[in-house]
Amino acid sequence: MSDAITYGAIGTGYRRRFARLLPAIELAYFMLIWPLIYSRDYVPADLSTGPVAEVQPGILNRLFFPGLAVLAVILLIAERHRIGRFRPFGACLLFVFFGYLALTAAWALVPAMTLARLSLYILLIISLMPALLLSDRLDDILRPMFWVTVVVIAVNVVSIAIVPTTSIGFPGIYSHKNTLGANATIAGLFAIYALTRADHRVRVAGFLCLPAIVGLLLVSQSKTSLGMLLLAPSAAVLAVSVRRRLRIAMPILMIVLTIPSAFLMSGGVPGFDYRDVSLLVSGDPTFTGRTEIWKFSAAHIAERPWTGWGFQSFWGIGPESPAARMTDTFIARTPHSHNGYLDLALEGGMIALSLLLAIVLMIAWWIDRLIDQDTGAGILMASCLLYTLWQNLLETDWLHGMTTANVLLVLMMLAAVTIRNGRSLT
Repeated sequence: MSDAITYGAIGTGYRRRFARLLPAIELAYFMLIWPLIYSRDYVPADLSTGPVAEVQPGILNRLFFPGLAVLAVILLIAERHRIGRFRPFGACLLFVFFGYLALTAAWALVPAMTLARLSLYILLIISLMPALLLSDRLDDILRPMFWVTVVVIAVNVVSIAIVPTTSIGFPGIYSHKNTLGANATIAGLFAIYALTRADHRVRVAGFLCLPAIVGLLLVSQSKTSLGMLLLAPSAAVLAVSVRRRLRIAMPILMIVLTIPSAFLMSGGVPGFDYRDVSLLVSGDPTFTGRTEIWKFSAAHIAERPWTGWGFQSFWGIGPESPAARMTDTFIARTPHSHNGYLDLALEGGMIALSLLLAIVLMIAWWIDRLIDQDTGAGILMASCLLYTLWQNLLETDWLHGMTTANVLLVLMMLAAVTIRNGRSLT
């Protein structure tokens, strides 16, 4: 009997430990595995050179996403008596949001593409669920993810001796320097998180990664990413400090830190607007042509303000897209609006945008509780949320493409609604 009990405990412990690794496996796929296998054959989008070639799903994608989701379901069934649960309101909010995105296929320009692209996010949600429902601490999930970023930075540093630089910057193992910049910034947020851990090995690894990350951002010439690495953690530390000292809720602080940026970008400050910011940052008052795309997107949002044109069924869908009929080839070739807020309103209308912003506030409330239990993890999650909120002012990251940022976004969505042992996951 004792042998059977021991065997059962070992099996259960093994399954739970493996479940905690699933987010790190997802992160490794996007940051390391896929780039090393496919990235060099992928022609990226570049506003200055032409269209972004959409990646067709390769055999590895067809195997990886469904395979990991099936494995996650098996883990949940095997551990069904030990899993946590979801907060009813938060779970309903997520269900309504993704359900509405699926509903947009009814009026999408290419319904099959809407459902196909949305299915990838459903598979991502399923594959992340075991980690959150079977972990007692958030650190059990974040620490393996940190070690993945350490390997990613090491591989990219080594690639300096192998991969030639391009005219616009060093791309590392990726197809474009902006991808290196985005992944290096996220790795930097995890490195800062590592400095708050008690394990000296984790702290040393984080300390050694930071100068390598800054070096990669410099050689990649990713000015925006370098600015994000400096601003997002600083703003997160400020927000956490204000929250702890003045007891101001994190959702309010997130709004305070984001609204002014959006107001400035929209030209809401007399005598100083987005043209001045763009001229200061890039020497180009149009944000490398983004302003014309934004005007085009805004005009089409006005045509379907509430329902949108269908989730991911506007850009990159061929001749059915209104953009493809534009005589301005610059707009016709662009893969998205280069603004996540505009694209979500364009594809899902104000309904989808409002639901997502409600989810963002829900995540901020979860971070508010997390800070009291683990300040370092709270700073990391606040940094990731701010990075996502700000990044989408100039790029489209909200559920657009399977990227590192979207893995973190979905992880935060699920963590915000998870209850483990009668309390939020912290």
